[in-house]
Amino acid sequence: MGKTNFLFGLMAALVGLIVLIAPEASIKVVVILLGAAAVMNGLYDLLKVRSLLDNSNYKLNVMVHSLLSIAVGLLAIFLPFVMFSAAESVFRFMLYILAVYLVVAAVMRFFVFVTLKESNVEGTLFLFEAVSELAAAILLFIMSSHHIGVVIVRILGLAVMLFGSCYAIYALRNPSIIIEPESVRDVTSSEDMDSENVDSSESSGFEE
Repeated sequence: MGKTNFLFGLMAALVGLIVLIAPEASIKVVVILLGAAAVMNGLYDLLKVRSLLDNSNYKLNVMVHSLLSIAVGLLAIFLPFVMFSAAESVFRFMLYILAVYLVVAAVMRFFVFVTLKESNVEGTLFLFEAVSELAAAILLFIMSSHHIGVVIVRILGLAVMLFGSCYAIYALRNPSIIIEPESVRDVTSSEDMDSENVDSSESSGFEE
């Protein structure tokens, strides 16, 4: 476990360093990853979330959210490759599109949360998702500005690098301790032996 934590911290530090050195490329990776996440979120809605409640408005909301997620996600993944000659401007454009999508998705997620709550179904996770989507949308709007976006990405990269370095150092200095018992006592066998001894002593008493 200690080695795993150390490797995790080391990987986080390396990712942070890469983001710090190459913020422009990191923004492109963020766009593609967000696109993939949107597609998976849409598919999950269709397969799981839509069946949580038998309500026509709820089902319509989830259906629209899922189709929108899949469409925007596929656009974010494939559009930069299709329009490779204008990839830089396409990535900037997709930041705006993803930010607007996240705002709309947050509103729809909040509707899902309210509907589930009115039906006495646990839906706190959807409220958390709505807040997270709004926060991500604000961050994307900031990142869409060339100079400010690069600065924000570099700050995030520095934060991740420092966190990973500290985590790796901590894991290295505090390895997990596995305590192995010196001996193992078979309780069942001991109880059986005790019962046999009692039976034998009782039988001896009867013989006398």
